[in-house]
Amino acid sequence: MMNNQVIDVALGNAPADLVIRNGKVVNVITREVYDADIAVSGDKIAAIGPLPDGAIGSETTVIDAGGKYLAPGFIDAHIHFESSMLTFTEFSKAVLVRGTTSVATDLMEIAIVAGMEGIQEIFREAEGLPLDILHTVPAFMSEEGTLQTIGAALYPEMIETLLKQPQAVGLAEVLYPPVLEKSPQSAQMLELAERLHKTAEGHAPALTGAGLQAYASTGIRSDHESTGPEEALAKARAGIRVLMREGCAAADLEACLKIITENHIDPRNCSMVSDDIDMLHIIQKGHLDHKVRMAVKAGVDPVTALQMVTINPAESLKADRLRGSLTPGKYADIVLLNDLGSCDVDSVVVKGKLVVKEKQVIFRPPAFQYADCMVKTVKLRRPVDAKDLLIKTEDSAKTATVRVIGAHGHTLLTDSRQAELPVESGCIQSDVERDLLHIACVERYGKSGSIGKSFIQGFQLRKGAIALSVGHDHHNITALGASAGDMAAAINRIAQIDGGIVLVEDGEVVYELPLPICGLLTTLTAQESAAVLDQMQRRLRELGCEMNSPFMTLAFITLIFIPMYGITDRGLVDVLKGTLVDPVISLSQD
Repeated sequence: MMNNQVIDVALGNAPADLVIRNGKVVNVITREVYDADIAVSGDKIAAIGPLPDGAIGSETTVIDAGGKYLAPGFIDAHIHFESSMLTFTEFSKAVLVRGTTSVATDLMEIAIVAGMEGIQEIFREAEGLPLDILHTVPAFMSEEGTLQTIGAALYPEMIETLLKQPQAVGLAEVLYPPVLEKSPQSAQMLELAERLHKTAEGHAPALTGAGLQAYASTGIRSDHESTGPEEALAKARAGIRVLMREGCAAADLEACLKIITENHIDPRNCSMVSDDIDMLHIIQKGHLDHKVRMAVKAGVDPVTALQMVTINPAESLKADRLRGSLTPGKYADIVLLNDLGSCDVDSVVVKGKLVVKEKQVIFRPPAFQYADCMVKTVKLRRPVDAKDLLIKTEDSAKTATVRVIGAHGHTLLTDSRQAELPVESGCIQSDVERDLLHIACVERYGKSGSIGKSFIQGFQLRKGAIALSVGHDHHNITALGASAGDMAAAINRIAQIDGGIVLVEDGEVVYELPLPICGLLTTLTAQESAAVLDQMQRRLRELGCEMNSPFMTLAFITLIFIPMYGITDRGLVDVLKGTLVDPVISLSQD
């Protein structure tokens, strides 16, 4: 698209609005680093290199880079901003100081609670902020069904409306089971995306072999679910762009990077993404800057690592016309780095405006008031009692063989396990010594009051209980613990504070983090909320839980699309079968 003002600035016929001098440009197209200046007209880059004499006028803002590296703004090609538990305003501030200028987020979590109106609220909030939303439209249309209860249904006919919006870049998380089953709905979605020249982002955990070949044949553009080099390499060879994930509960990046450092594949179809990270992760470790550091430490060339958070994700999302490189005509999204290898972000320019200066956010976001659909979304039918959370059996039973969710702190995948537990007074008991804890999921939209129950292993919690109103992909209240009484107290407290995370010991609330916006987001700042979450996780470690991010892990135990088990308000779900299963396998009178 021709912009006469940009042309005039490039030719030296008009002064630039902004000039950055004395920088070292990181050219992610040619993989070069060289001395150059950058001239900006409006929100676009006009010229790079030795600038014409007329580039600087009396109104031109001049930034002296002082030899710093100039890199393109970072792009997260797959993230759910809601997992940060911050408002989009606070999330923007937290990641902009880390060099991120665009995020591909599908807003599905907000939609599950508040529907299409909730999505529009986030778009409305984002209008006044420097961080760009590249909207990947939920391809998984969650409807009320036998497996789970949700707050607001998303119907297939909404996809076209969302895909035609200016923020939309494509479909998010196209699930592989319906594709392999040749679902007419999946075919319709994929055809729609192709007709509108949008992407189809994948979701294929542990998929290899013939199934992967069939899935790739549909034009799936990328996948973020690889947990190791074998899976990542298979997907890369099938033409699917590999989005290497480093989240709180799914730390796959180090393993997946081996396809670059050991298999030596061309990294241009590889990107680094977050998927789900909370505010504590951002504050303590960083965002994409952290992943660049990880890649460099693993042996990836620093410029290659920067390609994986700039031009590679831009091309993957078909957003490279305006983003991803420091070249004329692109948005002037520029990150000033003190050092390449450590990816030390000093300042950030977004669309020609300095928004971060010397590691400090200097833009002033406008105040934002959410609509009623976003608040007071936790509505229990009645307070929960401890006995509501126990699995009842025949009074004569002495022991029960039960299904157990096997949880891990480093991956979203769960195991399907079995265990024998004692029965007392017709109720199956937990066994803290063997790390066999109660888990329950309580419907929180005021619809049915249903409660799903089972057992879980992996959290190592010796005492107390935790509960939260974040649970993919239904966001009912999920609790686990050594005591059903403490679980009930935590669940009821979440209802009182309109959503949140709660830790209870001996019937008393020890820590809580309110999440009053959709039961997902806090009104606190990133620093304030991270401090609370840090205290909670420190206490959990004292109680025996060594997981890096136990709350994020618990939030994904509820997901019914990642093997092997998930739990909802309707019960325990066998992911591979796509059906509810009884947590009790058998009873014994002995």
